[in-house]
Amino acid sequence: MTAESKTPDPPQRAPQGRAPSGVLGRWSWLVALAVITLALPLSAVASPASPPPPVSRFAAVQVPESVAGGQLRWLLEASARLPIGDAELRAHFSKWFLAAPGQSPAELNAGLRAVTDMGGLHLVELTLVQPNALAATLTGRDGRRLQVTLVTDRMGRVDLGVLRSAGSLPQPALPAPTGPAAVGTDVVQLVDRARHGRRLLLTRWYPAASHARGGPRATYTSPLRIALGIPAARVHARTNPGARRGRLPVVLFSPGGGTAREMYQSLAEDLASHGYLVLAVDHTGETPVQFPDGHVEGRSVPARHPIATDAAIRLKDMRLILRRLNTMAPGPTGDRRRIAAIGHSLGGSTAAALMRVDRSVRAGIDLDGSIFGPARRTGVGGAFMVMVGHDGLDESIRGLLTHSRGPRLALRIAGFVHFSFSDLPVTAPALVGAPKPPSVRDIALQRAYVRAFLDRYVRGRRAALLDGPSRRWPQVGFPYRRRCCA
Repeated sequence: MTAESKTPDPPQRAPQGRAPSGVLGRWSWLVALAVITLALPLSAVASPASPPPPVSRFAAVQVPESVAGGQLRWLLEASARLPIGDAELRAHFSKWFLAAPGQSPAELNAGLRAVTDMGGLHLVELTLVQPNALAATLTGRDGRRLQVTLVTDRMGRVDLGVLRSAGSLPQPALPAPTGPAAVGTDVVQLVDRARHGRRLLLTRWYPAASHARGGPRATYTSPLRIALGIPAARVHARTNPGARRGRLPVVLFSPGGGTAREMYQSLAEDLASHGYLVLAVDHTGETPVQFPDGHVEGRSVPARHPIATDAAIRLKDMRLILRRLNTMAPGPTGDRRRIAAIGHSLGGSTAAALMRVDRSVRAGIDLDGSIFGPARRTGVGGAFMVMVGHDGLDESIRGLLTHSRGPRLALRIAGFVHFSFSDLPVTAPALVGAPKPPSVRDIALQRAYVRAFLDRYVRGRRAALLDGPSRRWPQVGFPYRRRCCA
């Protein structure tokens, strides 16, 4: 597999996988997985994030006088005079939107024809309203109810959009954490004043104090991201219970390129149940993020060298989190002597880059991500593990492993593909695109090996699972090992 194939193409911000059939499904996919990679591409003066603003409800005629409202008004009008000309579509949709699979002008027109009659689409009500984002219920052909969600870019064009059948999406339960501690969670925003007030949104998962009363069960993601079609689930973490006292080993998590931080909660909850403080961040500008004040920050795709530019921004984001580790919102306390960095796809490269410049990060894990930047040529100094799917190690990963100086290990998992390393095997197995049907065992495997490596190199505990092939996990091979893991 080439370096480029392990990271979603930045302009498209979409994961590898198979889109649902049908043009309407592909339009939904367009953002559903950009969002995935969404989390709707939504979601800093360190303070706890407030709950999201209440959802606004409007009568059918009350389209807001806003950028997003203007695009909805145009869509309703244009749907009654199909087909829409290419030039007109290009004036209303960003080039990144139109470049994604299934979203060419011809395909958008075909999708709209499939769900509208001669009268076009009609607004029933708005269910989420922000200046540059909205969700609405519409009626189409034969009175069929549809859900449309739009997020506009800085030029006022639709950058992310979903049109799908109305109704609640299925929400299966994530597998229960395997550790002894109850899991708490909260959301925190940070502002980096050194970077013109750049805002970040984080989720923390942590072991709750034994005496802490459980709060309400947390939600998987925000209403906006659900409206954009991100596969959701029922989680086990509770909102804002008291944290276990003392300094906790820390895991910083960076998601895949254009992917939402919520897409990896199965792993985060499990680590927290075993005593880790896990912090996952949305890298603002890669996916739409809805901040506590309701503002939606959309995508900002660099005009040149997008991967290199995003990688540099990500590294600064992670270093900010490290600096603010114990000075953000009140809550769990991290142990600065026991820190690890994990990432999926481009996030794996981010973890390696962070280890390269900050020696406080003792261990790193790359989940099926090619390595970009100096780390592929210089390696890292601490312990590092790579987990890849059936396509194996590419040249960039081999470069990292060869030039690193600490213990390192590579695991190749037969039957896994790129998005096997996420919650999708449970939340939306059909979207994974694996050669075999994904299952909860895929998540159990990841949990077992990730925790074994962290326990060994963050906590100094023996981890027999890393010694070689396992009867429980025969699909796991060991293509590379140096100084690991006795």
